[in-house]
Amino acid sequence: MDVPLELALWTVGSIVLSVLGKQLAWIVVHQPQSRLGRFRTGWAGNPFGRAFVFLVRFAYYIGLPYAVLLRHALSLVVIGLLGAQTAELPWWTLGWPLTDWAAAVGWMTGLGGIAAVTLVMGWWNARRALGQDFPPGGTWAAPSFLIVVRESLYAEIHWAFYRAAPLVFIADPYWATLTATGLVISEYLLDPSWWDSMADGPQREALLMQMGWLALSTAVFVMAHNVWPMMFLHIVLAWAVGRWVAVLASRNVVVSS
Repeated sequence: MDVPLELALWTVGSIVLSVLGKQLAWIVVHQPQSRLGRFRTGWAGNPFGRAFVFLVRFAYYIGLPYAVLLRHALSLVVIGLLGAQTAELPWWTLGWPLTDWAAAVGWMTGLGGIAAVTLVMGWWNARRALGQDFPPGGTWAAPSFLIVVRESLYAEIHWAFYRAAPLVFIADPYWATLTATGLVISEYLLDPSWWDSMADGPQREALLMQMGWLALSTAVFVMAHNVWPMMFLHIVLAWAVGRWVAVLASRNVVVSS
């Protein structure tokens, strides 16, 4: 099979699996008396059920791209996990000259700083505007660092995988990356729980933050074509901003204007 066509089919298959899985998850939550709902009730509270969910998610976010890589339909260079792998470079540079690393870190720092300030000010303004109506303590739990690392890596690898097919078919990296972002957003729009989250206050803020990570990841990739700085930035910002928001949400006093 033609390699670009195979990669496109894998990408479409990933979207189909995501849509089917999220549809089933939505049915389980909203129809607890259904067979799926009763099945979930039986295994959700035991370690085997949690291990099963972990393995399914790991197989989807990590195992699926790895399988495509083993099929030689996916290139680590194309998606930004490896550089050009110049023979003269030390192995720890991952194929990028130090000047390219410096540029990537510069973009990460600059765009990350803007994103951090925007997120913090947005939550701070929400706290000021709501005053006593801001629900104390219950809107946002302080994130576990390990969970932040896991979810950040899942998201960045998933988005990098979705960039592969557009980068193969579209010569312009800018438009190819935007097309890949459109694939991710389409996957969100086909998820019924996404619409539920948009209607719910705390979940809406979490969803908007995720969209912020996606926009930031897209921008850093376009500028540097290197996923590693964005992985680091995603983990640091998600943990730091999450901790700050948790502290802010737990405050009971009205923030003076």
